[in-house]
Amino acid sequence: MGGPAAAYERNPKRAIRTGRMSSPQPPAPSPRVVPIALIVAAIVCVLEPGVHGDWGRDDYFQLAFARLVGSPWPLFAHDHFPVPGSVFRPLGFASMWLGVQLFGSDYAAHAWSDVALHAAVALALFALLRRLRIAPWPAALATLAFALHPAATGPALWWSARFDLLATLFVLLALVAAVEYRDHGDRRWLAAALLAALAAMLSKEIGLVAVAAAGVLWLRQALTVTAQRRRALFACVGAALCAAVYFGWRARVLGTAASGITGTTPLGEAILAGIGTWLQQAPGYLTFWPRLDGFARGALVVLALASLPALRGTRLPGRDDVATVLCGLVLLVSPALLQAPVAALNAHPLGTGESAIEAAMQSRLYYLGIAGGAIVLATALDRAWRTRFAAYGPLLGAIAAGVLVAFGVTARRDAQAFTEGSVRNAAVAHAAVDAVDALALPTTPCHVVFLGIDPAPEWSVYVSMDSVVKALDADLARVAPCWFHANYPTWFFLMPASVDASAALPYRPLQDEGRTVPWLHVGGATIAYLDAHVAADADARARYLRWNGRGFDEVGADAAALPAGSGPP
Repeated sequence: MGGPAAAYERNPKRAIRTGRMSSPQPPAPSPRVVPIALIVAAIVCVLEPGVHGDWGRDDYFQLAFARLVGSPWPLFAHDHFPVPGSVFRPLGFASMWLGVQLFGSDYAAHAWSDVALHAAVALALFALLRRLRIAPWPAALATLAFALHPAATGPALWWSARFDLLATLFVLLALVAAVEYRDHGDRRWLAAALLAALAAMLSKEIGLVAVAAAGVLWLRQALTVTAQRRRALFACVGAALCAAVYFGWRARVLGTAASGITGTTPLGEAILAGIGTWLQQAPGYLTFWPRLDGFARGALVVLALASLPALRGTRLPGRDDVATVLCGLVLLVSPALLQAPVAALNAHPLGTGESAIEAAMQSRLYYLGIAGGAIVLATALDRAWRTRFAAYGPLLGAIAAGVLVAFGVTARRDAQAFTEGSVRNAAVAHAAVDAVDALALPTTPCHVVFLGIDPAPEWSVYVSMDSVVKALDADLARVAPCWFHANYPTWFFLMPASVDASAALPYRPLQDEGRTVPWLHVGGATIAYLDAHVAADADARARYLRWNGRGFDEVGADAAALPAGSGPP
């Protein structure tokens, strides 16, 4: 890209001295408004079908928990995950609590808020690229590649991926502030960077990437600009202290510096296995190749081949470009470590046989990495734009538009499939709520047992009917004191804070190696664990509901014939 505006953007002082600009005023803001409007419009167009879906898997627990907890503040001081000592995400859960206060259990309203959050992440990425001196249209193209990427739009469709969206947003905002501090030295920007980094960590563990990426920018400055070395190292020390505060806070709340999410598998072993799994599966999710149709694959191949002549003659990366690429690579690769325990547990390769729901849930592991890849892509596009665009611009622009359309069409198709699948899966959940509303609930102890349910593949045994009812029932006060069981394991129950073990009789608290597993009390909610070994006729006051394929029929205790293991293990 040439001309006075480009000269000013590369070096404003030199442009004025050499007379290549008639005025020291910066370019008009309109070139920035158009890309922003295009980014937002594209996201809304692609994700709109997804807002008509329904809740699924982890959503029910998180929605019910947000309804029961009463206030977000206990989340910052108490372990709040059903697997004790595993994760510390108070800001992520607090955002869900806020959503429940605003929208209740209205899925569409929550879905639109996630679309808005994904758009905010994309705009934060665009703002970061511009502050990293990427020209407007290369920055816009790279941002659109992220915003419309099917593996990035997938997490925006699944409410439980809110943690990833929120953490990525704060990571990018922290980097915007980090670049401002690097370039201008105002310590208010340093404070903003550290606060945003802490917010990212409190949203999800991957927020630690903010510290690493900002540290790369500041260390690069310390190594290359002697005059700014002290300032840059001061910022690095601040980043390290910020991470130490997070780890200390986390350990104080969870009671451990490690994580119990891997169960009996040693954490180190799980991390090594998870890193290998993440790296092995990342190419599939970063390109989404296995689920692209022939047109989309052809567009990617043609763009790659057509880009070679344009990239061949571009300038070598400058000092700022190296820092930018390193920053992007940190975002791209670091999740392999930070997501490793989860990847070791349930990650699997992207393929054509899985549903759009499963693909969306798996894609959350790569959401931040795709943003990092967009930073690297933007740097390459910017070099080509500035040095070879006149010769190859129209061709590359047309092919890039084709790729973005192909990504957008694929993402919109998956959003529609996500809606259809989630609505189909949620039919049993809504039928369960209707059946409970029509049921004369027993007095304390209140037990309701759902029978004949075959959980959807995307649910497996991770969706408890206890969470379903307490997430969706309009009269929470009525159903909250009841224990809702199913014909498959219920790992935990969400109860009011006032509940005690006597309210669960004839069920008893779960024992582990002769010790009672402690119940978690968080604000107005209790996460309770029960032993499953109770005779079918132990409590004649329990109510039994059997799934008939369309709804639930109440049956008597003698007809229920409860199978073994109908409660929690």
